[in-house]
Amino acid sequence: MFSSQRHISRAARRWASTGTGKNYFQLFPKSFPNQGPPKDLFLVNARTLRKEFRALQSQNHPDIIMGSLSFSENKGIDETSSSINRAYSVVKNPYMRAAHIIELLHPEHFDITTDETSKQLISKLKSNSAQSLNYEELLMTVLEAHEALEMANRELDLDVVQTENDERIDECEKEIAKLLGSQPIDWDKIIAEAIKLKYWANIANGIKEWEQGKPVLLTH
Repeated sequence: MFSSQRHISRAARRWASTGTGKNYFQLFPKSFPNQGPPKDLFLVNARTLRKEFRALQSQNHPDIIMGSLSFSENKGIDETSSSINRAYSVVKNPYMRAAHIIELLHPEHFDITTDETSKQLISKLKSNSAQSLNYEELLMTVLEAHEALEMANRELDLDVVQTENDERIDECEKEIAKLLGSQPIDWDKIIAEAIKLKYWANIANGIKEWEQGKPVLLTH
């Protein structure tokens, strides 16, 4: 057992020491045995992924294994632990997971999480009537959610907003999973769904951070 754990720990440190272009799915072989979508499912079992993350972090957390290591080894442990945290934060989040897949596999390796790239892609998709991104309708949904959050007087008032938003997120996830399973992959449609996910994620954050009497800030 300990030999296996040391092997996992060494593998994680080797992964963390590589250059740019890391594939975060590689750190979680139980959840993504084929190094991520499209060979693996886009939809994730959150419980299994978190269990795998905890096991991995327990072998690489500075507070657990520091003390008998040299300064350079301690620095490597810090970097590995940070990389594991970053990888988990990406693959567990539907929007970030989709963005990571696009950056890894799209012919132009777009990073849609940057504002400039996102704006350029939105402009392109808006001008193409064949694509599935109705930006005006999307913004209207965000504005309606913003208004509902501002008018809420108690957390119970958020239930309808959250239910509707959860349904939107679920719909986008399923559509991305479907698109990734098709050949050839229609990257424009996947990007359109990922952009929608970004807005739905912003609404979800607004719901999570809601406080009575506090201004509601939603990015759009």
